[in-house]
Amino acid sequence: MKLFASSLASLLLLSLAALPLPAVAAATTAAAAAAAAAGAAPASPDAAQPGDDQGGDDETQAVQMPPAAAPVPDPFLADAYKTCVDGASGDKGTYQRLEDAGWDLTVDGDTQTPFYQAFSGQKDFDGVGTVNITFSQEVYPTMTEGYCSISIDSAERKIGIADLKKMPELKGEYRETDDGVASNWESSGASPTTFIQADQHKTDLYFLLDVTTLAQKPAADLPFVQPPAQDDNGGGDDPGDGTDPGSSATN
Repeated sequence: MKLFASSLASLLLLSLAALPLPAVAAATTAAAAAAAAAGAAPASPDAAQPGDDQGGDDETQAVQMPPAAAPVPDPFLADAYKTCVDGASGDKGTYQRLEDAGWDLTVDGDTQTPFYQAFSGQKDFDGVGTVNITFSQEVYPTMTEGYCSISIDSAERKIGIADLKKMPELKGEYRETDDGVASNWESSGASPTTFIQADQHKTDLYFLLDVTTLAQKPAADLPFVQPPAQDDNGGGDDPGDGTDPGSSATN
């Protein structure tokens, strides 16, 4: 066996010796290249491969893009502030004014009592998103409390809450934190009657504007919007009930 291996090696050396020098060099170079290719490290998983969809990187970059800044002044903030102050006022005609302004409102009939009334609805704002509203009034023997909340689950941009600092009728505090913007306000004067909270989260851009008003009104002064009555079979309005909550101007 050893003799056979020795003879084979001798024949290989003789065959190489018989080749011209350029051919020997080419054969040696080709062998070295093949060995290097065989021992090369595997391709990085991040390297693009034929047929790979590179759209994921673009989507990641889009998610990481910072939200658009609020215009100065912010027309949406001004609209939301005006709307919520009206909703919390308890003034007659509020329901109709908000409907005329494009809010899709409903009466929360299950919660209506002679001392409490509540409404809710939505409206779409270009560049901001779908906005939710809830407003209500509660009455007590010597006090009426009005409340309104405007919220956006995930706004399409930042909201200009800082505009509230420029309103002379308000005094309060504005803070920017790692979590977003938080602020609280009340009407100027020795005995404030309007109280406001406004904030927006930094991550999901959730926005909230709350307005509470306190008025020295007895309960008898608060109009009550009666929801449509149902017949015994649970269908249709009671013909004897002449109240139409959708068109009532009593709120």
